[in-house]
Amino acid sequence: MEQWSTFATVTGGAAAGLTGLLFVAVSIRIEAIAKSQELRNRAAQTLTLFVTVLLVTSVLSIPDQSERLLGLELAAIGVLTGVSHVILDRRAKAGSSERQDSVTNLASILDAVAPNAITSVLLLVAGLLLAFGLHAGLDVLVVPVLAALVGGVVSAWLLLTKLAD
Repeated sequence: MEQWSTFATVTGGAAAGLTGLLFVAVSIRIEAIAKSQELRNRAAQTLTLFVTVLLVTSVLSIPDQSERLLGLELAAIGVLTGVSHVILDRRAKAGSSERQDSVTNLASILDAVAPNAITSVLLLVAGLLLAFGLHAGLDVLVVPVLAALVGGVVSAWLLLTKLAD
């Protein structure tokens, strides 16, 4: 597992930086986002993607832990992330308005581009593979981490550039 420390360092650092940039993007568009429960929850889903990567890289960086324990930790993060995304999605849909305006359109796009389900399910799969002693779980882990980073970047970009003034 020592060879995975570089992956954890690079992706963890990227997630931390992107989390900060998300806060900047949201603060630039705070008035529009604050008015929309749907956008607030979509922004929270984006934050959850970045925090998920931070959690994954944190547990991946723990020295001298077994792959099975890492697997259990990843599975727990996958479940926690999945539950968080479902709750935020329900809250976003409950806050969506009947009229079709730029905020509702943007929220729909954010919902479409965020890899919430892929991230959660593949984290769970990677965790279970490791928990059952299959080293391939580490290879599977790459996909949800990269999907969360790319999906989060796209979501943050949309929040910053597509939200009408």
